[in-house]
Amino acid sequence: MPTSTLARTQRGARPAAPALRARGRLSALVTLLCAAPAVAQRPPAQLDAAAILHRLEKLEVVGSVLYVAAHPDDENTRLIGHLSNGRKVRTAYLSLTRGDGGQNLIGPDLGDALGILRTQELLEARRIDGGEQYFTRAVDFGYSKSAEETFAKWGHQEVLADVVRVVREFQPDVIVTRFAPDGSGGHGHHTASALLAGEAFDLAADPRAFPEQLAAGLAPWQARRLFFNASSWWRRDVAEVAARDPATWIAVDVGGYDALLGASYTELAGRSRSQHKSQGFGAAETRGELVEYLQLVKGAPLAGRDLFDGLDLSWARVPGGERARALLRAALGGYDVRAPEASVPRLAALARELEALAEAPGAGRAWLRHAADAAQELVLQAAGLVVEVTASAPRVAVGDTASLTLTVLQRRAGPQIRVLDFHGPAGAAFRAGELLAANRPLVQELTLSVPASTPIDAPYWLASPHAALYRPDPALHAGIEPVARGALTFRGALQLPDGTLVPVVREALYRWVDRVDGERVRPVVVTPVASIEVVDPVAIVPGVRMTVALDVEALTDGLAGQLAIELPEGWSVERAPPSVEGLARGARTRLAFELARTPQAARGVARLSFAGQQGSSDRALRGIDHGHVLPQTWYERAEVVLVPQDVAVSARTVGYVEGAGDGIPAALRRLGIAVELVDPETARLEDLAKYDAIVTGIRAYNTRRALARFQPVLLEWVAAGGTLVVQYVTSGLDLLVEAQRLGPRPFAVTRQRVTVEEAEPTFLAPDHPLLHVPNRLTLDDFAGWVQERGLYFAGELDPAYTALLSWSDPGERPQHGAWIACDHGKGRFVYTGLSLFRQLPAGVPGAYRILANLVARRTHGA
Repeated sequence: MPTSTLARTQRGARPAAPALRARGRLSALVTLLCAAPAVAQRPPAQLDAAAILHRLEKLEVVGSVLYVAAHPDDENTRLIGHLSNGRKVRTAYLSLTRGDGGQNLIGPDLGDALGILRTQELLEARRIDGGEQYFTRAVDFGYSKSAEETFAKWGHQEVLADVVRVVREFQPDVIVTRFAPDGSGGHGHHTASALLAGEAFDLAADPRAFPEQLAAGLAPWQARRLFFNASSWWRRDVAEVAARDPATWIAVDVGGYDALLGASYTELAGRSRSQHKSQGFGAAETRGELVEYLQLVKGAPLAGRDLFDGLDLSWARVPGGERARALLRAALGGYDVRAPEASVPRLAALARELEALAEAPGAGRAWLRHAADAAQELVLQAAGLVVEVTASAPRVAVGDTASLTLTVLQRRAGPQIRVLDFHGPAGAAFRAGELLAANRPLVQELTLSVPASTPIDAPYWLASPHAALYRPDPALHAGIEPVARGALTFRGALQLPDGTLVPVVREALYRWVDRVDGERVRPVVVTPVASIEVVDPVAIVPGVRMTVALDVEALTDGLAGQLAIELPEGWSVERAPPSVEGLARGARTRLAFELARTPQAARGVARLSFAGQQGSSDRALRGIDHGHVLPQTWYERAEVVLVPQDVAVSARTVGYVEGAGDGIPAALRRLGIAVELVDPETARLEDLAKYDAIVTGIRAYNTRRALARFQPVLLEWVAAGGTLVVQYVTSGLDLLVEAQRLGPRPFAVTRQRVTVEEAEPTFLAPDHPLLHVPNRLTLDDFAGWVQERGLYFAGELDPAYTALLSWSDPGERPQHGAWIACDHGKGRFVYTGLSLFRQLPAGVPGAYRILANLVARRTHGA
């Protein structure tokens, strides 16, 4: 959280450290704010009077808990909500990864884009349950079956260093893990999170461990206890196990009700967990008693039945905290929910005292820093202050100008507050100095010239190419922060009547009104001068010549410059496109490179770029916009995967039923196959006759309700001679067609998968047409795969099915259900858990030959 500095000019008052006594010293305050760590998020919401009181009460409890797991959605929002709001301790969730290796139930974004979305889902969840959020640099590389494999990919010491850094920065009294270190949590990432938490519990207190962190200003920290939060989902008898061992187990009722919040902690938890919409984790908002079980793993023995047993959570644990405790009691005693503004002087005094304590040397500064920042925000909230910087457009290119507006509003009559200068990038500043009038906004406008050297706004952890570990710029980010503030961030202060300076940091926002959703808001981002988007990022090249088409969008006015392409060995430019001349902002033009290849040219990546006097760009601007998260801007490199390969194709037209998003239609079109969307809500049997095959998208039977009605129609079409290819589904409660009825004969959908992408396949039915018509598949077609082989394989097969492949992860029994088929009437039904949704966008050559065989036109005997 950003460092804040408050000061009072009254003679004889105890100043915050460092002392800042007047407007003339505001530049020092701004300097401190600029040096502070930055975390971007939604603008602060205006709290009601009860919520202000609730947050003020939280300052009475001097304690903190760090919850540790592996992914977004692993966290126990019930326990986090109870700890943060019921026990009122500072609570944070450390997710080792951003979840970029998962699937996406609400859109096509996968990989890095999914990690951005799930990061935002976590931030929205914490806004609801009251927790804070941390990460490590570890990349979610997909399902792992062991901690050993996980550490081999991540680098054990690298991720351990990040966990130790979080412990030293957050300084928790108690650490809680969601998973046990014995592998019972299934996923290797889960097990790794427990092992790392156990190691960090000890190493964070050891000054010999990661000394570079101490040199950077952190201090050793010893948490009091480490607990494992057992889940009844994993172990049904956890209550009985806990009852048999009261010395190491405790039961925590997390179902309490808070009148100030108007909700139980489990209701808050349901709302919080339901933010993980990309994973389909909508949850009930339950009421009444609900017990969580925690097992002591390390640390001080339990004498009682409480995870804070023996810990003093009062202000008595803070050296020199007597005055702060008295000021807090005065603020609580004098708080009037009908007139929160009357508490501003007392809250300001409390904030100054907390600031002084936080700046003083000594252990345990993290909680005091947090408390000082919280008190500062309460001053603004109680005064009814709204401070925002808005822009006339959602983005501005480097070298352009932005029209910005500072608006400050004091909603209720109260202490007279003066607005001081707000400083932004490149020396820009709103020059104020005016007193606020009750419920009358102060508005100032500014035209900002954005220097051409300004870094563009993008997720900081994606600044450099990465494998299994993100590589952010270490001079700017440790990698544990959720997100970073944008380039158009302004820092200023408000001055209270007694001279107290309350610092305020605001990012520029763009507000607009959607006719359905109402008012919406998004961060204003600095962009490059152009967006360079390859029309198709994968090119299947059967001949010696091809065309790479790309769209250039001007993000500035009068864009002019030249495109360039960097080619792999064996490829050359036959004809380059003309230069871009005077392209208006927002306009697009399509250009193309004509390429040629030698017979020896191999698969490779071509990289495109643009350069002109206004600036350069080598990427395409992308957006992520779902109603439950703050809209995000990110970039994909302007690249195309060149695949020199002649794929035999017999299908002409294929129908496609959309699922959760998998890129199959684009892949089919690359093979020259016509693709039409099939709507299960309206399609009829006679409409399907024109298709050689129909493919259902991944998890279509989990997301398209109309498929429950349409499935008998599809099977009737198969019996008449069609080929139905069902990509993987999951067997949870959201499966809309009973698994036994997905095909013409019964089979089960399992959780079996093969995660090692190099696992060697065995052809179980080498003469089956799917393995040699129209392409004869070999082991070479399974080379170069990414992340995994497949998931959610079929099991319990009816004898009518033929299993085509067998493979396994190291040390496991062979799995036979990745690709199964059976004839039905004149047609064929296929179920496949092959992860084609990852291989096809990556340009894996063999995946295209497999796809061509899956949708091949049926001939007699084939």
